Amino acid sequence: MIQAHNLTLFFRDGQQKLPVLQGIDLHIRRGEWLALTGANGCGKSSFIRTLNGLLTPSGGSLTAAGLDMRAPENRRAVKERIQLVFQNPESQSIGSTPSEDIAFGLENRGVPRKEMRERIGVLLEQVGLAHKAGDDIATLSGGERQRLAVASCLALDAGMIIFDEVTSMLDPAGRRDIFSLARKLWNQGTTVLWVTQRMEELCESPRIAVMEAGKLIYDGEPRTLFYESSLPGSLGWDLPPAIGIGHLLKAQGWADELLPLTENDLEGIL
Repeated sequence: MIQAHNLTLFFRDGQQKLPVLQGIDLHIRRGEWLALTGANGCGKSSFIRTLNGLLTPSGGSLTAAGLDMRAPENRRAVKERIQLVFQNPESQSIGSTPSEDIAFGLENRGVPRKEMRERIGVLLEQVGLAHKAGDDIATLSGGERQRLAVASCLALDAGMIIFDEVTSMLDPAGRRDIFSLARKLWNQGTTVLWVTQRMEELCESPRIAVMEAGKLIYDGEPRTLFYESSLPGSLGWDLPPAIGIGHLLKAQGWADELLPLTENDLEGIL
């Protein structure tokens, strides 16, 4: 789905070139879930914007959804195959109701009116908003607006959805709601790139990539990251309680494969 090799990106400040991405090598397979993390300013947002053509790489190679992103026409075409859900749900709505919002993308693709109505109903049902189809978008909660943004992505038959810190502005219930929806889509075959700084979301991800200062400094399993790597400590992460207890268990001789990553894991061993 994504193949980046020695990917670089520079921004210009007068005569000076400022490095944003420095030699990124990353392969995301079709149907995979990858969590991407790193401190603010590390280059996460710039990286994901190269993946769907919003930014043009300065060097290296990048193939996204089978398209060579060095070609301008591919940077336009990839936006239908790789969709981006932004951090602020209020910045993503176009229509005045959920039905109108989804219809916008379908109309641009020339979908017949009858088929459009049927697809809108299916999509709203899929994201749990069928009962809100004709409501004013302004009355939707933050979590509901994020689910609507996901429905708009699905309307374009996106094979991959990038969630750009979508839970950062939501309450705990809304965070769990949108995370569960993303997991459901992943289980149905959608490729997911989940960008987050929340430790509990990282712990539930099968694969984690960590960025710092425009570089990829870790790519692997969460158990290795949290129990065998010094990165969480050197980066100043506040570890979840389950991981903290896991380190105590490890000091007592527990095998790494038995150590908890989530609260559910912890409940299973205590």
